[in-house]
Amino acid sequence: MVSQRKIYDERYAGSSYDTRSAVRVLPAETEALEAAAARAIAASDSAAAVSLLDFGYGTGRVTNEFALAFPARFGKHARSLTVVAYDVSAVGLRKAAATLTAEHGFTPRRALRWHDDKDSGYIAGTLARSSRGVDVSVVFVHGHEREPVASVAGLLRDANARTPYLLTTSWYSGLGHVPGHDRRRAYVRMLAATTADRGELLLAVATTGDLVDAQRTWAERLARGEVGRHPVRTAGDVMYRTELHQLNYWHLFATDLDDLLQDVCGPHHHARIEAIRLPDPEFTSTAEAQANHDRVRAFNDTVAGRAWTAADYAEVHTAVAIRSYRP
Repeated sequence: MVSQRKIYDERYAGSSYDTRSAVRVLPAETEALEAAAARAIAASDSAAAVSLLDFGYGTGRVTNEFALAFPARFGKHARSLTVVAYDVSAVGLRKAAATLTAEHGFTPRRALRWHDDKDSGYIAGTLARSSRGVDVSVVFVHGHEREPVASVAGLLRDANARTPYLLTTSWYSGLGHVPGHDRRRAYVRMLAATTADRGELLLAVATTGDLVDAQRTWAERLARGEVGRHPVRTAGDVMYRTELHQLNYWHLFATDLDDLLQDVCGPHHHARIEAIRLPDPEFTSTAEAQANHDRVRAFNDTVAGRAWTAADYAEVHTAVAIRSYRP
């Protein structure tokens, strides 16, 4: 199987991946992240410094918007924000760094140095800026998907001065590209363990309402024992073609998402699943995205307070698993 590092380096090198939709950040993504930040700051006894891990940061699609708005939105509560941007694609990370530098006034606090062929993860450097008296820094971490999960955990702790994260996020792709339920569970446990007990964990993933035809095709191939060397092992596993016609592995989550979430919840945690996007073609306008968001809100109202069924996941394109602190 071609590595995710190679696939995403090629995808991020052009413009087609980032311009597939006219709406870069979905309304539900912004709402979920800002609400989680507000809860985490309120629950923390020392929220003057906020740290956020984005696992599968890519080009910073969701997180950069949050970081740029942070001084105005949360500056009265916190004096600094540290974002740790972890991704296996150096191309994506470099693209984000260039945008933050050229368009938003970030400057190096620790010079960025890239080692594209390194077969283990490393901290590439840090960009920072101050706005409204609030310091915002972004620490870039270039990972490798074949590293042991324990090594990734150590790297992420080092990137945040061995301090637990107040917010840990993963938006859409990170966990879906991890083959094997046991390895996905190991990653979820690792991400939960690096998050402060009073912090927030948000894991957004594609669910079984996405790539429906591909799921049917690969389920049939799996039943016939015709998956070849592809890592398709269970329901929800597919191989799909990217916009560059690369064949890539993807897992669509269903009730296994709730199982993974419950596995990392203690007695002082509240767990829930929320829809982020319902199945629709890529948005060509903000009006289309808002219409989808209106349906998302209505759907979330119908499932609030109960466990999702397999049929619920089949109605949704993207969902977020949330672990919050509950006193």
